[in-house]
Amino acid sequence: MKKILITGNPDFGLAKGLAGVFPKADFISSSTGCDLEYKANMDAVAKRAIEYDVFVNNSALWNFKQTLLLELVWKEAEMAKKSLHIVCIGSTTDRATKGSSWIYQQEKKALRSYCNQLSLQSVWKEREVPRVSLISFGTLENNAEKHPGRKCMSIVDAASYVKWIVEAPGNVNINEISVDRLQR
Repeated sequence: MKKILITGNPDFGLAKGLAGVFPKADFISSSTGCDLEYKANMDAVAKRAIEYDVFVNNSALWNFKQTLLLELVWKEAEMAKKSLHIVCIGSTTDRATKGSSWIYQQEKKALRSYCNQLSLQSVWKEREVPRVSLISFGTLENNAEKHPGRKCMSIVDAASYVKWIVEAPGNVNINEISVDRLQR
């Protein structure tokens, strides 16, 4: 059985769904005493992540911190020559560009771009480096109130897609998947 570390509150949102499909996973969030808004805590998480087989970078941190956490974890695992699988949770909003001051879309675009950059290293390096996978979801049911009338994906379904990536054979890398709920 794979040892899994997940960022996010296991009582809320996608992290709650992930707690259901990975009942033995460990979680890191402000609710578990580790606020990832602080660099020292992010550094500690990066060092801790290499004790695991899978690191799920789930938290939607602001100020590009989800991307920065990916960088810290990847570099720590690379230095340790650890065969870590990093799964980042993105958003399909990264495909949209509209006149807005909302930075969330740009943060998710940065995460997607950096995941793609690192996943290429996962595939093409001749030595062991961490694998990186990105899965981006459209609106999940925990955000239904923000989007009245939109059909949202269930948390359970989203968590099952993450589980599918985690359980993929070790000789392949699922680089990127984008999943949206049909609106019909």
